[in-house]
Amino acid sequence: MPPDPLLTPQADPRQAVRLRRLGLAALTYALTATFVALAWLFGMLPGLAALQVLAAYLAINLGLYAAIRSGFNLRFKDPSLTRFQILVGITMVMAIVYNMDDGRELALFGCFLVFLFGIFRLSAREFVGITLYTLLGYAVVIALLVHLRPAAIPDVPREIMSWLLLAGFLPCFNIIGGQFHRLRRKLRENVESLRVFADNIPAMTVSWDGNLRCRLANRVFSEFFGLAPDAIVGQHVRTVLGEVMYRELEGHFAQVLQGYPVTYGSVSLLPSGESRYLEVRVVPYIDSEEKIAGGFSVITDITGHKLAEERIQWVAHHDSLTSLPNRLLFGDRLGQAVRVAKRNNLSFALLYLDLDRFKPVNDTLGHGAGDELLVDVSRRIQGVVRESDTVARVGGDEFALLLLDVAGRGEAEVVAAKITAALVAPFRVGSARHEVTIGTSIGIAIFPTDASDPDALVKAADAAMYDAKQVRDGCLAGERKPGRLLGVAA
Repeated sequence: MPPDPLLTPQADPRQAVRLRRLGLAALTYALTATFVALAWLFGMLPGLAALQVLAAYLAINLGLYAAIRSGFNLRFKDPSLTRFQILVGITMVMAIVYNMDDGRELALFGCFLVFLFGIFRLSAREFVGITLYTLLGYAVVIALLVHLRPAAIPDVPREIMSWLLLAGFLPCFNIIGGQFHRLRRKLRENVESLRVFADNIPAMTVSWDGNLRCRLANRVFSEFFGLAPDAIVGQHVRTVLGEVMYRELEGHFAQVLQGYPVTYGSVSLLPSGESRYLEVRVVPYIDSEEKIAGGFSVITDITGHKLAEERIQWVAHHDSLTSLPNRLLFGDRLGQAVRVAKRNNLSFALLYLDLDRFKPVNDTLGHGAGDELLVDVSRRIQGVVRESDTVARVGGDEFALLLLDVAGRGEAEVVAAKITAALVAPFRVGSARHEVTIGTSIGIAIFPTDASDPDALVKAADAAMYDAKQVRDGCLAGERKPGRLLGVAA
């Protein structure tokens, strides 16, 4: 069931806690109001006084609620308004005691209820001040009764004895409250030490309760996600990390609540629009009763490692000059093509290309011009094939093409002719933009007509390319008419 926005303001979790504490205080006021009603019913308290007290209770609670909801309480040193509520509560008890004709000792018991409200919040010094205020207030009540309503106080020594008993019991709260305050301060110091330790851990750390609400987040975590540390505490993971990461964590958290740690990878989109790779490890949180009460997340930004890994993989599988797949990656794709073709009864073509008259360019214009020529050649080849086809540089001036799902040799020869025509046009290379003309010899092998395994296909295409080169040399030695020379596997 979602929280009531009237009782738990989402903007500041600490204000929500203060409102919940105000709700507990309101229960105390309700108990006191019941006592006032009973005192009036049994004739111990005048009706007008009872109405005034009840009206004051209602006004006080509404005023405190409005102060916390509006944030007005944040202007004070004690935004919880605990001391103010206790002083008001003591004042109201003294007003009830003054207006009662009998049973004032029972009404004084309300002082203990009021003191209990501050036992976890006030220090021993603050309790001393409130105790003195209470004793002074009761002394003023006795004095007023003696002078203004003597009929209501027939036994003055009895009232003085009640004052002395109150003076003897209230200091107990000073001792108990002081102990609680010291324990609370030590706990706060321990938590703060934990926070300082967590803030100096380079990884992002965050603690979740069993409902996936944040209990504690370190500085690295809050800075990474661009959130204020205080705004994270008490918030649900969906609010903190967004819907995508919430779904990922939710899927693993059930396993964590069963006592099993999990580790998984995630990609986070930062407010700046940048994507970051994260490694998330979530371990169970075991409370003092040895029950699983949530989990701790340790999140490491592995973007640098991931990009370096991707770069290594890219370098290992691509030609550094042309950025085309290299022989290793081409071999992997050829093997995959063979497996798919066998499974689906398909055919495909493997083309091997060797550039003609490339060595003179290197020798006369230098290796820089030769490298520039290879880059231009790769671009022209890519320009005449489909995106689904693979173009690879497998040697110095050798290229290989994988034409998937071709109907037969004729379709492969059409592509080879387009490549030959694309490479016939002159190239301009070097700083002086020299014009050079090259050619190519192309060998074609068809799966499964020419071979049915990767190595045999490569050998068939390479042999066809060698045959094409031989035909070209014979043609040049005879008629010397350059043209389209295609080799096909025998």
